Amino acid sequence: MTSQLSKYWARGAVAIALALAVVGQRAATARAEDGDKPGETADSKEVQLPDIGVRMTPAIMSAMTYRFSEMMRTQLDLDDKQRVDVEQIMQTHMAKLVNNNAEIGREAIEMMMATMIRNDGRFPKEDAVKFAKLIKPLMPGLREYFTNTSTEIGQKLNFKQRLEFGTQMGVVMGGLSMFEKRMDRWEEGKVSDNANPFWDPGDRDPDAAETPADPNEHPDHRRARLEVERWTSWELRIDDGWDEYLKRASDHYEFDETQKTSGENVLKQCKERAAAIKSPEWHEKIKKNRIARRLTRRANDIIGDGPVGFNLERDYNKLRQPLLDLDEEFKRRIDELPTSKQREAAKQKARKFLVEHGMEQPPV
Repeated sequence: MTSQLSKYWARGAVAIALALAVVGQRAATARAEDGDKPGETADSKEVQLPDIGVRMTPAIMSAMTYRFSEMMRTQLDLDDKQRVDVEQIMQTHMAKLVNNNAEIGREAIEMMMATMIRNDGRFPKEDAVKFAKLIKPLMPGLREYFTNTSTEIGQKLNFKQRLEFGTQMGVVMGGLSMFEKRMDRWEEGKVSDNANPFWDPGDRDPDAAETPADPNEHPDHRRARLEVERWTSWELRIDDGWDEYLKRASDHYEFDETQKTSGENVLKQCKERAAAIKSPEWHEKIKKNRIARRLTRRANDIIGDGPVGFNLERDYNKLRQPLLDLDEEFKRRIDELPTSKQREAAKQKARKFLVEHGMEQPPV
């Protein structure tokens, strides 16, 4: 539940940012002089875009807050009245946030989208500094939104729901604080050309935030390397989800203290084995493989879709397989901890849920 609710609030933050971005579109260039043809300026004949674009309507906001409240209903076991209360609270504060920060949010998100599209999802240093300055005025409003919304929502929850919700909001506010610190660092120029607003190596390693570019590196190789360094680590962090899996299994089967201790021991053993698999040499092989694969995808079909591409994918899967096998073993060992009585009770709960939601013969 922890990671699910964290994802829920993360999605909410992104949706709010997008809401601020779509309340209106400014023209890309100055308005045409009177008498000019639509879509042209007087001198440069540059393409014009409409001054009014997609906007945040009451229907869009209602749809967004409804979906968010539905996710909360499922995760926190809200009743119908609580769900409606949550939806109304979110609508009230989202409207305030959008109205008070529309211009700030629009400019920042437009700049972010254009920069990331042009640069394959990354920010060159100069653009990162500019973005940090643009987004900074939005942060007080965003923090106020989460603070006020969570306070009012908490008043609608029972004790158990409030405890769980408070834990999640702690994670959210911690993430928001990290983002603010990241933007402060970016504004000071402490950022590399491999920057991303939602993930930056400098968060963990300040030295990585200012890695200078190698003038001797081929531009295509640099582009592929940056992509690999940014995304591949997420594909290899399979073991990062094990803590949450153990917590969910414990809740699902209602583990006693002995079973929880056994689960923690399994977690510790498997994490140690995962660390041994993910040696520096292993990481280097993964990195080289993925860089080569990205380069071949940009080559002709004979290289990219032929034996070279096939062999690179095969080798990559071989490198990952020990980690995937360990992931399966970890989950299997955790699922072996409950007694037959606990297993049957959990199974019946799952079946009951599926039947209540329209499945006549659940496969569990």
